[in-house]
Amino acid sequence: MIGEPLTFGGYRKENSKYKVLGFPLEATTTFREGTKWGPYEIRRASTYIEFRSSLTGLDVDEIGFDDLGDVAPVLGNLRESLKALEGILKGVNGVPITLGGEHSLTYAAVKALRPECLLILDAHLDLRDECMGQKWTHATWLRRLTEELELRVIVAGARAYVREEVEYAKKKGIKIITEPSLVSENISRCKDLYLSLDMDFFDPALAPGVSNPEPGGYSFNDYLTILQSLYKVELAGMDVVELSPPYDPSGVTAVLAARAIVEAVAANEL
Repeated sequence: MIGEPLTFGGYRKENSKYKVLGFPLEATTTFREGTKWGPYEIRRASTYIEFRSSLTGLDVDEIGFDDLGDVAPVLGNLRESLKALEGILKGVNGVPITLGGEHSLTYAAVKALRPECLLILDAHLDLRDECMGQKWTHATWLRRLTEELELRVIVAGARAYVREEVEYAKKKGIKIITEPSLVSENISRCKDLYLSLDMDFFDPALAPGVSNPEPGGYSFNDYLTILQSLYKVELAGMDVVELSPPYDPSGVTAVLAARAIVEAVAANEL
């Protein structure tokens, strides 16, 4: 691991079960660059926001985060980078929260943690068989994962995809949900769940600093509605991905990412 000059929340609470790791991976970006700076900017934003949950009223400062620093990607090698993250996450004692970085990191996290369910909040399905001639990219990772593992997958917020992806989703029983209130009924039977938040889930008017923005999108209140589904489901882990700080000059997307983590932890504590 590489030491990080910033910690999530501005201090490290070593006895917290929530273990934060940065993974500044940017290997297969297809539009706007800058995801490698995501972990730093999310940490920086977290030091300036209040940690009282607007959803639950809990003071997440009292729970705290144990920031373990960054996992170094293997330059020029996506597969080896993912293996490195998978190995680290297997050894984490607690609930890992990974700050990205591009979305392909979720492949490694789910392989390491093996949750029963995977809930993805994303404007895209990431189920292409190939992207720009490559099998392993941030647009194909979910296809590779579901080819290898059997797990229940729910995607909420998707609004940009091709027919190939929809057909594959039907074949694999992947649920594609457009209404946030319907998430609960689809994860109610999950023993545990991994949550992956791609920041392009949100309306780009709220979160402009992402690598692949898509018109439309969802509000922060929609996100809180989805988090209510987690009240009775154990959180196995979480990631926040695809923040692109060069396209976030006001820093509002990084603030939204940090707040999203705070609210997810608060929801998991109920």
